[in-house]
Amino acid sequence: MLSFPFLRNFCLATAFYLLPVAAFAQDKNLPIAVINLDKVFNGYKQHAARLQPLRESAKELDESVQVRQVEMETAANQLRKAMPGSPEQLRLQQQILKLQNDLRGFVEIERQKLQKREVSALIATQKDVDEQIKKLCKERGLKLVLRQHDPPADHQPLQEVLKNLNRDVLYQEGLDITDDVLKALNEMKPDGT
Repeated sequence: MLSFPFLRNFCLATAFYLLPVAAFAQDKNLPIAVINLDKVFNGYKQHAARLQPLRESAKELDESVQVRQVEMETAANQLRKAMPGSPEQLRLQQQILKLQNDLRGFVEIERQKLQKREVSALIATQKDVDEQIKKLCKERGLKLVLRQHDPPADHQPLQEVLKNLNRDVLYQEGLDITDDVLKALNEMKPDGT
C-alpha cells in the first residue's frame, strides 16, 4: 500500500481519468453523431415554406416604405420651392417631420412583427429537427449529437469564418447524420408523420 496520500490520490485520479478513455478506445461504435444544422435548415423544404410568407411580407414592407419615401421627397421638393419664412414653408417642414416620424414608427412596428413571425417559424422548424434527431438517435442507439459547421472557406464573410474557426467539432469521420435527418424531415408529411 502506498504510504504517501498525495501519490495514492494521484494514482487513483489518473486511473479514473484513463478508465473512460480506455473504454472508449475499445468501443468502435461510439454512441456519438454530428449534425450541420445550417445545412438542415437550408435544405428543409417545410422551413423554406414557412419563411416564404415572411419574404413576401418583407417585400411588401419595402414597397410601402418606398411609397412613403416618395411622399417625403415630394414634400421636400415643395419645401425647396416655398418662400423662406412663409407659413407654407413652416407647414411643409412640420409635414416632413411628421412623415419621417410616422415612417420610422411604421418600419419599427412592422420589423418587430416580422421578427416575431420569424422566431415562430424558427421555433417550429427547430421542434421538427429535434424530433427527427431524437427519433434517429433512438433507432441507432446514439446518446450524443454535436453541432458541426462547414470548414472555413476563403470566400466566406468574416463572421462565418470566425464561427467556423471556433467550431466545436474539428474532425469527425462517419459520424455525420445531417443528410439522414434532412431526408427524414423532407419525407415527413405536413401533419408530422
